[in-house]
Amino acid sequence: MKPNAIDGPTPLGFYNFAVSYHEGADLIADRGLKATHPESVAMFLYYHAIELYLKSFLRLKGDTAKRLRKIGHDFQTLQSRAKKRGLPFGKVEEEVLAMLDGEIWSRARYLITGPLRAPSLTRLSKTSIALRQSVGKVFHDAGEPIRMPSHRTPKR
Repeated sequence: MKPNAIDGPTPLGFYNFAVSYHEGADLIADRGLKATHPESVAMFLYYHAIELYLKSFLRLKGDTAKRLRKIGHDFQTLQSRAKKRGLPFGKVEEEVLAMLDGEIWSRARYLITGPLRAPSLTRLSKTSIALRQSVGKVFHDAGEPIRMPSHRTPKR
């Protein structure tokens, strides 16, 4: 599928973007970030990766980019639509997605204080890995090639 001005990014475009956010989150979570709120940065990147993996699957299954923009960051709606179209979810993914809502998204993105129940970085990573694999398999089965990212030494 090719992108066009009318319908926006392709399913593979969403998938590749998800992988980039996922890898960025892994780098911050695994190697650490010398900052005051590194967990929030990694969480935001994982949240966005999870959203984009679900949207890539839904695009592949026929949803328009316009429809997905209307859904926005509604993880429950994205998950429900993906389930109806056959995407499997394990126990960890179910638990993590049940915790994701507008408040949790905002709290990772903006400095908001107070108690918050959020999934751990480990569980977010596991959810991202599971979605990358399950959605990647759907792409593979549909004859859409995907490639895994690699890391390069940064130029300083």
